[in-house]
Amino acid sequence: MYTNELKQSIRQSSLEYAREHGFDVDSSPKSAVIFKNLSDTFHPASFDAIKKNIDWFARLDKHHQNISNIKEMQSSNSSDALLMNIFCHPKLATWEGVADILGFYPLKPTFGEKPKIYKEGTDGDMTEIDMSLCDTFVEAKLTEEDFTDKDISEVLKYKNFKMHFHVDYLPIHNNRYQNYQVIRNLLAAIQHKKRHILLCDERRPDLARCYMETVCCLKDPHNRKNCRVIFWQEIKRACGDDLGSFLCSRYGIC
Repeated sequence: MYTNELKQSIRQSSLEYAREHGFDVDSSPKSAVIFKNLSDTFHPASFDAIKKNIDWFARLDKHHQNISNIKEMQSSNSSDALLMNIFCHPKLATWEGVADILGFYPLKPTFGEKPKIYKEGTDGDMTEIDMSLCDTFVEAKLTEEDFTDKDISEVLKYKNFKMHFHVDYLPIHNNRYQNYQVIRNLLAAIQHKKRHILLCDERRPDLARCYMETVCCLKDPHNRKNCRVIFWQEIKRACGDDLGSFLCSRYGIC
């Protein structure tokens, strides 16, 4: 329910935003708006900064998983585009309120980092981290359905899984661990001595709940303390007026 409602809300906001600015979009998908020009889905200052950074610009080449011949960030539902709109903005680190929320100054973010996690039968299983900055791994979510699931036998191959988790308390359905993406990313954060943050929309309490029920199964109180949920709305309210206005009109994040 939360996912479908949010998709429709963002779709409507994006349509109105595109019409206001005269942007060309494909509105035929029922759950999203596709911006014909990739740059139109970004705040101008953020996009200018992205173009000047080779690694950030390369991230834009990520293909959409379900629609051929378009980039993932052309979709109005792209959490990656939202993440880069905010954290590539050149003034973000100057806004004290954002640093207060995060607990650090958001300098020099890296997107799509792929740290390895100890796993039997491999030289390290790679998990993609949406954003890494300071001493923190960040998972960004917007309209994604959930954190996926995975067969129990596969999850048990992670060498430190039982050492770090109360495995009997993790949710299981049809012999598959739920919230697998959280499990894997928390293992990566612990192994690489990072904190972990979930960035999601406050209109998605289901994601926040699933994340925290997984965090609560960590054995070490220090590791649990290093995990947080921060809502996009909190970041928006601490941003400068120009970026904040963009987030409200483009995503309905107000």
